[in-house]
Amino acid sequence: MRMKHMFFYLAGIGFLALAKAKFLLKGYSSPKPFDFSESDRCIDYDIQIVEQWLTYLEGYTQGAYSLAGKNVLELGPGSDLGIGIYLLAKGCSQYNACDVNNLMSSTPNEFYEKLFLRLEAMNASADIAFLREQLNNANTEGHSRLNYVVRDDFDIASAFGESTVDLVFSHAAFEHFDDVKTTISILSTVCKPSAILVAEIDLKTHSRWIRKKDPNNIYRYPQWIYDRFRFRGIPNRLRPFQYKEIFEKLGWTNLTITPVGNLHNTEDCYSGMSKMFSDKKNQMEYLSIMVCATRAG
Repeated sequence: MRMKHMFFYLAGIGFLALAKAKFLLKGYSSPKPFDFSESDRCIDYDIQIVEQWLTYLEGYTQGAYSLAGKNVLELGPGSDLGIGIYLLAKGCSQYNACDVNNLMSSTPNEFYEKLFLRLEAMNASADIAFLREQLNNANTEGHSRLNYVVRDDFDIASAFGESTVDLVFSHAAFEHFDDVKTTISILSTVCKPSAILVAEIDLKTHSRWIRKKDPNNIYRYPQWIYDRFRFRGIPNRLRPFQYKEIFEKLGWTNLTITPVGNLHNTEDCYSGMSKMFSDKKNQMEYLSIMVCATRAG
């Protein structure tokens, strides 16, 4: 067992170094584990994310919530506007998204054309002309229901105004925020009273080979070692109880945290972890969580 932990400890150091070098050389790239050459897979990915959000939203509100007419904000939208287009097709009135990296500029038109065909096949009454118009306006900086904003400071209050948002979605973004408290504080001002948040947070290490072999690898290191490899967007290593404390302190209520993926051997998952993650309150068996919460009002 000691040899196994030593191997993953050293391998993880190598992957942390590679991740930092890649960021310094290329910046942040697509969060998807595949590119637009697999357009059908990309479309499936976007649709599945939205459907997962809506499933958790329905459970959280006991089916008493409708997207119709809602002003939606997505934090960290990724590499295309497929999610926004699908949400408009599902009935929301406005889709807003904010990111620090402009990953949309390289999205091929072919992806969107295939997406429109898919949406039409899923729902013959879908207003594809309307969706196409919103995309065209977004690409030409005209008035659009697809409001995609890139800000290096990630100031969503300046981007979208105070008390404007009804519903917040996020997929694998919160773990990349360097200052989660500030982000949630600003989010609280942007959201209307009683706004709802549905956010999946990926707690695992992000380097793709080692995340399959040793998903909690990033928690093996004390803070001083982890900080040596720090770059903007590196996983912040916050655990579920910390997200709960921050959200509740900043005015969010009825908070639920549901594991989306977890390790089955709850004793083994603490073996080899840094002392700062050895307490059971860290719930190291949780690999990914869905957070649902309501803005107090």
